[in-house]
Amino acid sequence: MVVRDISAQEWKQIAAASPAFMASEVPPLEVPHWLLRPARMIKATFEAPDRASAWYKRQVSEVSPAFAAHHDKDPSRQAEWFATADGRLRWGGDVVGGWYLRGTGFVSVQVVACSPNRIRPTIPCPMH
Repeated sequence: MVVRDISAQEWKQIAAASPAFMASEVPPLEVPHWLLRPARMIKATFEAPDRASAWYKRQVSEVSPAFAAHHDKDPSRQAEWFATADGRLRWGGDVVGGWYLRGTGFVSVQVVACSPNRIRPTIPCPMH
């Protein structure tokens, strides 16, 4: 679903007007808004969907032993997540995952498409 969008210049002005938004590492309300954050917040970039999918799988696998919910540690459940993420990335979609960790922690792993993003196509890619 593509929603009404504004120009790339307007997106840049909105982001620049909010230093707290630009400095925050908390996930934004809309996944494509990650593209407005400073490029220094980018952990990795990929041209090929399979490489982005492999990165997502590695990130989730590294933190999964600390997941609070036992069912989230289940290898078959994780295999389903990874297959879904792979399929979504292949058609240019975003992938979002978030899990509570033992104690009071929370981890969010997100892959945001920028070629352009399907939901907010006028947000400029931070690497361009």
